[in-house]
Amino acid sequence: MTVYNWFQDPEAMPVAEKGALDASHWDFTERGVILLRGEWEFYQGMLLTPADFSERPEELSRQRKYMAVPGDWKGIMSSGGRDGAGYGTYRLVVKIGKDDVFSLRGKKIRLSNHVYLGGDDSGGSGQPSDQAATYMPSNMPVFATAASKSGYMDILIQVASYNNLRGGLVQPPEFGLTEDVIARRDNSRLVDILLISTMLVFGLYYAGMAKRWRKEPYIMHFSIFCLAIGLFTLIDNEIVLGSFWPDFPFAWLQKLLIMLPFISFLSFSMYAYRYLGIRESRWFRGLRIFGVSYICLQAVLPNSFVSMLFYINIVLQAIIFCVVAGELLLGRRENRKGLIYIVLGGSYFVLAWIIGQIRYQFALDNPFSMLIAPLLLVFSQSFLMSDRFQQAFQKSEGQTKRLMAQNRQKDEFLAKTSRELHTPLNGIIHLSQSLLEDKKNPLLDPHRENIQLLHAVGRRLSTLVDDMMDFNRIKYGETHLKLAPVDVAMMVRFVLNSLAIVPINDRVEIRNELPNMLPFVMADENRLRQILYTLIENGLKYTAEGYVVIRAVAQEDVIVISIEDTGSGMPKAYIDRLFGTKLSQEERELYETDGFGLGVRLVKQLVELHGSELQAISAPGEGTVFSFTLNVAAPEMELQQLYESESAAAEEELFFMPLGKEGLESPFTILIVDDDGASLKMMIDVVQSLGYAHVAMRSSEEAVNWLSGSKRPDLAVIDLLMPVVSGLDLCSAIRGRYSLAELPVLMMTSLGHREDIIAALREGANDIIHKPFEPSVLKARIQSLLAMKKSSEQAVKREMDFLQAQITPHFLYNSMNALVGLSYKDTDKLRETIHHLTTYLRAKFTFVFKKKLIPLEHELELVRAYLEIEQLRFGSRLEVQYELQGHKNVWLPPLSLQPIVENAVRHGIGPKPEGGTIRISSATSDEGVRITVADNGVGIEKDDLERLRAGSLGGVGVASVNYRMKTIFGQPIVMRSELGIGTEMELLIPEGFDAESDAD
Repeated sequence: MTVYNWFQDPEAMPVAEKGALDASHWDFTERGVILLRGEWEFYQGMLLTPADFSERPEELSRQRKYMAVPGDWKGIMSSGGRDGAGYGTYRLVVKIGKDDVFSLRGKKIRLSNHVYLGGDDSGGSGQPSDQAATYMPSNMPVFATAASKSGYMDILIQVASYNNLRGGLVQPPEFGLTEDVIARRDNSRLVDILLISTMLVFGLYYAGMAKRWRKEPYIMHFSIFCLAIGLFTLIDNEIVLGSFWPDFPFAWLQKLLIMLPFISFLSFSMYAYRYLGIRESRWFRGLRIFGVSYICLQAVLPNSFVSMLFYINIVLQAIIFCVVAGELLLGRRENRKGLIYIVLGGSYFVLAWIIGQIRYQFALDNPFSMLIAPLLLVFSQSFLMSDRFQQAFQKSEGQTKRLMAQNRQKDEFLAKTSRELHTPLNGIIHLSQSLLEDKKNPLLDPHRENIQLLHAVGRRLSTLVDDMMDFNRIKYGETHLKLAPVDVAMMVRFVLNSLAIVPINDRVEIRNELPNMLPFVMADENRLRQILYTLIENGLKYTAEGYVVIRAVAQEDVIVISIEDTGSGMPKAYIDRLFGTKLSQEERELYETDGFGLGVRLVKQLVELHGSELQAISAPGEGTVFSFTLNVAAPEMELQQLYESESAAAEEELFFMPLGKEGLESPFTILIVDDDGASLKMMIDVVQSLGYAHVAMRSSEEAVNWLSGSKRPDLAVIDLLMPVVSGLDLCSAIRGRYSLAELPVLMMTSLGHREDIIAALREGANDIIHKPFEPSVLKARIQSLLAMKKSSEQAVKREMDFLQAQITPHFLYNSMNALVGLSYKDTDKLRETIHHLTTYLRAKFTFVFKKKLIPLEHELELVRAYLEIEQLRFGSRLEVQYELQGHKNVWLPPLSLQPIVENAVRHGIGPKPEGGTIRISSATSDEGVRITVADNGVGIEKDDLERLRAGSLGGVGVASVNYRMKTIFGQPIVMRSELGIGTEMELLIPEGFDAESDAD
């Protein structure tokens, strides 16, 4: 019945006939407005005014035609080749029973109009014109008011339309008493506003939800659907948009009227697919891609083509509807409840779509009853999504409760287990410690090792139990601080040393203005270091030019520590937010993007845990001063007594032990420096278990004074953090006198920060070990560093021995005697021998250690010079033969061939009374170049030959050459010898070692 009433008025309104409408019997007060349907006068191709009808009525009567309203100009008139285009004037005379003030409300007067009511100019919408160039389209509703005269109301409407839509009065104007027409207009606007508000609010709400719930894309599709419906209603019917944006471009208004329904249809289809988790079929994917492309095409096409796409839109929407309906109804879905709601919402949407198309085609108003379908659609889907959110929340809440219950059970189990384990573990640790420290009844070595292992395992388990208990305390808001006397001056120097590894602006100066005599404070050593490091680093980070200064002032029983910089500073509002109890998410994003706020807030919490308060004084462009206080630990004498009374048992072991456990001289002496008595005692036990001597000290100052004497240990084990003079300072002092190989340094630290490790290595530490450590790990580190030191010393000794072995006093003495003898006999031979000796000495002093590889020609030059000198001494007893193939690009280690030749002369030919022959030859093989030195001397016994190959027989000459050949080429010297027959030494130079192998 509602749809019927929408099309037909049961009140049987009067209808116009031949340009006149008799409403004299219509009671406007009781029955309301009438629709001006019927036959209107129409003057084609004429834009007339009331004056024209007064001045030339007979002429116009001949031009008069009659046009049905509602209706357009299809097939009646055309302009520029477009059917239904042109201009003209509508006229209707309404007969009224009594005079009153009446109003006219017109909509869908396509596509520009100008209204004259009762002879008065009432304005219009757009600009009708007799030329397309001056015509301005508009689709805004018009409202005109005038008083009737003599029982008649003359209505004149100019209409023009060219290149947009077919012209005409496609929706009959409303006519009636002014208050009734205003009421109908307001009711129609109210329907539009309700629909617009509902759709836009839901659209924006779900857009915000989609931003947070990124894993649920269906929310965004439903948001687009709601926004598209809301925007379409905003520019349709009453065109509410024109009330606050009257200059909105008509071209885009017309495009959006065509595009938005299609966008809403496509987005609702995507919403149904995404919500139900349907996998897109090939057909739907193709339609979706085509639909998006089609929308983009509509946006760029001229408006003259847009109206042609209206029916294409309807066809595409119908096709998409069929595809989606088939997927929903024919497919088997697990989410049956969601499917029912989607189908129900789709039905509401189709109903609203059909109503919209009918209203658009027949230019009808929206009654209040037509709000039901779109509102039911939105609310049904909102309830559906709310139900899913509720299910997700309930599921999450249930999982949270189960996890919390399991977490409580775990905490209770850990707490009970920790308490139960703590007592027996302490007993194991103390008993094993007593057994290890018992001097009256010392343990046997096998038993000692087992007890040490038991002690280490007990300590490890105890640490694990403590960690579990601390974790439980932290979880419930408790933080454990290990308060102890801390030297602030030493800690500042240590932090500055750590900061030395960070790149610092050259224009920023770090000033340490702490006084010389500063009492110790009670603080957690690690946490105080963290506080100072963060504040100083922030000062350096935010200071482009100037200084960062650290100060401390003693005031009664506290020390005030301040860090001041000349950086960019902070506004007061920032400081208030920074030190507030909580920061909002927006404030975190604004103030903590670079990590500054987070670091300072952490420092603030650490300072508060020490019973103090972090204060900040700052202003933009004037730098920042952070300050806090720490309690003084004790007077200096009491502090010294505190250190001396830590462990009486440990004090008995703090002495220099020059002998090992067996009373023999110890191979190594270890310097141990640590201010903690328990840690010092443990390290002494480890060193004693290795059989090494030790020097144990409690401060870096003692170690510096001891090292300034003539004694030098083989290894230094130093704690990183010590009062007054830190371990870094001690390591730096050691490196001022000894190299890394001369005195290795093993640093111990309980911090483990990357900056501290790098700072220790930069100061010259060889290795770092973290506290607490296992004794076996400490032993391995000590033995490794001592092995490195010993290996380095042996390498230096080997090279020095080799250098000394190259030029023996005996050879020089014989050479000088030969030169003296020649000076009386043969001066030419004397000059030649001096030249050979010069070549020999130059090669010895120049080639050694200068290059890794030298050409074979240089080595042969040295060999020839040596043999010439020896032949002068041996005479005819020494014969030399060369069988060389002229290898010009063969490279070998310096002084590798000459020592072998010298060994053949001295130990092969020399002991043989009749002398002998030395043959030097070279040949190419598949493996490389073989160089052979052979003699027919006395030979070598088999056992001695094996010892010579192993490097344990003879001097350093052949042994050094053999070592370098194995190191560089991986090929030792091939040695062959028989007693009474002779000896042969062969060097293999692999392929690839040529002139480019020069290491110089």
